[in-house]
Amino acid sequence: MKLNRRDFIMGSLALGGAAAVGGLAGCSAPKQTPSDQGAMPDTGAEKGIPEIFTDGKWIGTAMGHDDELIAEVVVANGDLASIRVLRCDDTIGIGTTADPMMAARILEAKNLDVDVVSGATTTSIAVRNAVSDAIMNAGGDLATFSLGAAEPSGGTDQAVEVDVALAGVGTAGLIAAVRLLEAGKSVVLFEKQDIAGGSMPMTYSGVAAAESELQANYAVGRHDENPMFSKAGMLAIMSKYLVPENDRFDGAMPYQTAMYDNSGKLVDWLHGMGVGFYSLGVNPAYGVTPYLAPGCYMGGCGYAKDFLVDRVGALGGQIIYATKVTELSQDSDGRVTGLLAEGRDGSTWTVTAKAVCLTTGGFAANPEMIAEHYPEYAEYKFNCAPGSTGEGILMGQKAGGAVECMGRELGAFLSTTSQAGSNFEIAFLYQTTPGIIVNASGAQFGNMMSDNHGMLGRGLRDAANGGAFFYITDESGRITTNKNELYAMDTYKCLERRGDMVHFASVEEAAAALDLPQLEATIEAHNAHALAGEEDEFGRKNLPYLDTYNGIWIVSCIPTFYLTTGGLAIDTAGHVLTEDGKPVAGLYAAGDVCGSIEEKDGRPYAMGFDAAMNYGYLMAETVIADL
Repeated sequence: MKLNRRDFIMGSLALGGAAAVGGLAGCSAPKQTPSDQGAMPDTGAEKGIPEIFTDGKWIGTAMGHDDELIAEVVVANGDLASIRVLRCDDTIGIGTTADPMMAARILEAKNLDVDVVSGATTTSIAVRNAVSDAIMNAGGDLATFSLGAAEPSGGTDQAVEVDVALAGVGTAGLIAAVRLLEAGKSVVLFEKQDIAGGSMPMTYSGVAAAESELQANYAVGRHDENPMFSKAGMLAIMSKYLVPENDRFDGAMPYQTAMYDNSGKLVDWLHGMGVGFYSLGVNPAYGVTPYLAPGCYMGGCGYAKDFLVDRVGALGGQIIYATKVTELSQDSDGRVTGLLAEGRDGSTWTVTAKAVCLTTGGFAANPEMIAEHYPEYAEYKFNCAPGSTGEGILMGQKAGGAVECMGRELGAFLSTTSQAGSNFEIAFLYQTTPGIIVNASGAQFGNMMSDNHGMLGRGLRDAANGGAFFYITDESGRITTNKNELYAMDTYKCLERRGDMVHFASVEEAAAALDLPQLEATIEAHNAHALAGEEDEFGRKNLPYLDTYNGIWIVSCIPTFYLTTGGLAIDTAGHVLTEDGKPVAGLYAAGDVCGSIEEKDGRPYAMGFDAAMNYGYLMAETVIADL
């Protein structure tokens, strides 16, 4: 059946907007004006669609993961001559890496049915839809370019001998690889996805930098009393969150001590090689803490990932993409001597190595392992890197390694629902957008300003909250959401245009449309506390007043779990340990494959990105010394 433009658009709307219709039914249209949103490019619709496939430059649009994606297609002699993504606001280091790859795949094959870029499925689909839209704007028939998926081909058998082989190319793997290469070691890395990074581009980019030259240069003697300025101060902060009931608690915090002993050196090493950092200005709180440039959720981790990937290549390392490590090789004494891997194209790799490093991430994307180790969380969604499927843990166990810290309480981030076509993380919305969060009844249920992740995780699991959540703000909140540089963040500006932030003419209208019987009373009680300058019943201070004169703005949201905190047992040098605490010879690990470093000291998860970077570095130093 020939698919015309109208059918395609209606189908796209049905896919991307079905949840919006169901989740926020009855709401008034969002307030959007050209001045607020910016003029969108001319798609050619005003000129009409040609009757035949017409040469020229054509524009197509589609909703990506974060915002609208725009593609340019040049048609020449009745065929596709070039495809270029003009705008992609998806995650730096994921969407921005995948969009040119997907465009190139479609152009090379002249086929819309090419494989998506694994690790960036939503962006890949958006590129395909935008190119399809452009083809139809040009008067083309999509059937001409819908040739079906091609069978994998071209696989070969490879045998490699190196000093160090790494499984997984995320935060810990990239840091370790660069350090090993600097030390003159030959290195090969295997990544099962089409792009590197794992969860790194999805991560908050604040970096612990106590006693680094970089941090000292930012402050120049100001606020030196801030605990973030010293290792002892950082450890003192962390000690307040220890949980004596946890099985690894001994009060000594050896894993965090090792991390903060190294963190200043790590930051200066990164800065010295050219990784960009950003300061929020010098102030008693966050200004003494560097962020990866351009800052916080502005893509700092994604840019750093791209830099490190390039660095690996520049130093002579090799990254093998779309290739999954399947097995570790061991000699008769149990020493790990290499690995086996299989490529998506049918290739096989037999690698001999003096050391093998597992940096494959956790297992939040493996429902079977979640059910085994975190049965209380088996029914919930994990908004995590798609490659977090746990095979590194399983291979480490098979080689003799132990696992630890399984089954602890998991924290949650706040995400939008999928009403706009994808879940969009809004973990710090409470910082950028003054407001309150309510449950399915319209009642508040905790203090996000205190135990943010724990409160959200427990709130989702509490049946009394009804499994539905809404962030409530007013016109001021809508403005600061669209333009907010607190913590160097303006990524939430897409929420309104995506359709996640929706306007209701009154509180009564919102309560009726969303079935929130307690909403009016909740807002009234909240505003009374705000006007009185007092704490609310949850201990929240400095409450923002919500002005409902012109209605309210609501974001339908859901707490989502994002990682697992259990994993392989390691020592503070990165050796994988057996059940009796002895190293598995030749085997090392760092990052989420080991679980949370904080959990190993008996406290809840906190600084996972720092831990992955620092333990990637510490692991590399250990391997260098051991070899």
